[in-house]
Amino acid sequence: MYGMRKYIPVFLCAALLSGLPVYASGFADRPPPLAGTAGLFSWSAEAVNETDGELFQLMKQEGLNVLYQNISSKNSRQEQMSVFVEAAMEEGITVYYLTGESSWGMDPTGSRLCEAVEEAASYNRRIERKFLARREEDGKVWETIPQLAGIMFDVEPYTLKEWDQNPGEVMGSFVSGMKEAYALARSYDLEVIVCVPWYYDKKGQQEGLEELIKNGCDSIAVMNYYRGAEIKNITTEAELVNRYGKGLITIYELQEADGNGVKEINTYYNSGLTALKNSYVRIMEAYPNQTISIAYHDYRALKEVLKRE
Repeated sequence: MYGMRKYIPVFLCAALLSGLPVYASGFADRPPPLAGTAGLFSWSAEAVNETDGELFQLMKQEGLNVLYQNISSKNSRQEQMSVFVEAAMEEGITVYYLTGESSWGMDPTGSRLCEAVEEAASYNRRIERKFLARREEDGKVWETIPQLAGIMFDVEPYTLKEWDQNPGEVMGSFVSGMKEAYALARSYDLEVIVCVPWYYDKKGQQEGLEELIKNGCDSIAVMNYYRGAEIKNITTEAELVNRYGKGLITIYELQEADGNGVKEINTYYNSGLTALKNSYVRIMEAYPNQTISIAYHDYRALKEVLKRE
């Protein structure tokens, strides 16, 4: 896949980590960390500026080695962003730029999507420049320059009022824009992952979904937010990514139900990580000939869940 940089993840038992926060008691009774490629969404741009190591420590504790991190253009544009990505690399964690707004799906030319690609490329230039300046100053050698591996687009055009009026037109506009952004990202060697709901095919948009997978991204990340139905809800997506040689990520919700955007059936906040991981095992058993990665949504919610267990 374009722009993918792989590092060997380092998984450490929480009991061996000293001087860092403990997130849950009874660690021995908790399910083991995830193996393979496992990601975490982090929407707080301020996390890039934090220096206590809490985020990466938690990720290592839980076996998470991919971070989808929101980055604010007002913060973290220079030295600290470079330090953050370098620290992630040293911990075996691959970082993607997490961004997107529903309105971006209304432009078939993909102008705002392409702007985000340009932002990611610009971030990488800054990260490299600051990294090399630090190495020159301290005289250290390096083998790899830290970089953002790509972009995780979370656009969700189906939340717009225009979708209710003409979903096919909105889907077509979104897919057209993503194709433009994907072509641009390839020129920068940036990987593109697109968040999709589990029900595009159930809402008559399978043709658009197929075009998005085929020509608009390297991987899709399915917001597989319906407890107990995770296997059947990615049947179409699993078949399409297999057909076109693309990647598939199943995302699990951990945010507390609020009765509106997140209902109890959508989240593992109360069910817990053991139930979540058992669900993921069943997905892998159901699709034995495919590699399906996992991701948690999101960092803040994961901390809350761990404190409750």
